[in-house]
Amino acid sequence: MKILVVDDDKIIRMGLTKILKRLFDQHEVVSDFQNGLVALEYLKENKIDLVITDIKMPIMTGVQLIENAVSQLENPPIFVVLSGYDEFTYVRDTMKSGAFNYLLKPIKQDDLKMLIEEVEVKIKENGEKEKIINKSIDILKKDFFKNILFSKGDTSPRINKMLLENIQLNENYIYKMIIIDRDKNNERGLVSNFIKDISERFKGIEYLSFNYEDNTYIIFYLDSSINNCIDRLNEYIEENVDVFIENNKNVYIVQDIDKVWKLKEQSKGFRKLKTTISSNGKAKKYLLNLEYDLSTNDKSESKKTNLIAIKLAKQYIIDNFNKNITLKEVADKVFLSQNYLSELFKKETGEGFYDFLSRYRVNIAKDLLTKTNLKVYEVAENVGYSDSITFGRAFKKITGETPNSFRNCKE
Repeated sequence: MKILVVDDDKIIRMGLTKILKRLFDQHEVVSDFQNGLVALEYLKENKIDLVITDIKMPIMTGVQLIENAVSQLENPPIFVVLSGYDEFTYVRDTMKSGAFNYLLKPIKQDDLKMLIEEVEVKIKENGEKEKIINKSIDILKKDFFKNILFSKGDTSPRINKMLLENIQLNENYIYKMIIIDRDKNNERGLVSNFIKDISERFKGIEYLSFNYEDNTYIIFYLDSSINNCIDRLNEYIEENVDVFIENNKNVYIVQDIDKVWKLKEQSKGFRKLKTTISSNGKAKKYLLNLEYDLSTNDKSESKKTNLIAIKLAKQYIIDNFNKNITLKEVADKVFLSQNYLSELFKKETGEGFYDFLSRYRVNIAKDLLTKTNLKVYEVAENVGYSDSITFGRAFKKITGETPNSFRNCKE
């Protein structure tokens, strides 16, 4: 544990530091801070676990130090304040601002020892909680990437910003994927050493790796604001993947991308491309440019969806032609608006919805007229018309003759 002592009285600072070092020689004590301002600047640049600070100090008080540290630091330290018997109002303010506890002056050794032990327990508890949280985030992050890379469902380009924040993915990240062949003799050490080498060389870089089918997928990601980092990363990867080729494993280096959802298309594109790559037994390094055209893909998906809707609409007509079905009824069945289905039906089939329905009914009626002795009105009812007059008009419009004339000609 690293402890910071802040007091404008040098004698108190030195005395407190001496006691702390004697009681807890395993802890590091820093004591060159005579006011809150210099202590705050130090805290911004250094990781400190515990700050023991006086309340009344020039330039910046202990209360102000705690308030500023809590509001400005990502991981503020634990604060303990030193207080005289007449300073309980200030103590109350520091506790409200986030102080853990306080010590009364003159400081008693037993009280100090007990308090430091309480802080040790607190830090341990905080560490355990942080480990649990980090582990949970790692699990969620891994599942998130697995879903993007390998699931069959669509991945929306409008991935929720809050979701990315919850799994600690920055919107400014750039993603780099490397894919390596696997076999029964695959040495995990090659992959782990490769990842370790890159993570040590490029500070701030993060990574995940997965085994899927016959490949190992490695994804590196880092903040795009780091100057020239992605260029250096690309160059370093291309120069250092030879370790896999030397072990007879093909390596596929995919171009970097700036949106996490694009990884899905890259993964899908790679698996499709790999089936076309013939191997002559010699491992190679492949540089893949798997561009993703969102507009083209969206149009393709939209066209596919439209064709399915029309197919379902036609099938519904075939199954229910003998009932009094309407455009609205069919539109509801295929989850489209009435107007949209009408336009789509005309566009995809070349004829209107009711034209298709009438033509199908009349074709069935032709069979009934020539192969049965049903009366015209009975045929009309069998193909979905409520009366023979409406049926007759529809029949003549399509065939050019009345139902009776058609029957007589076929006899």
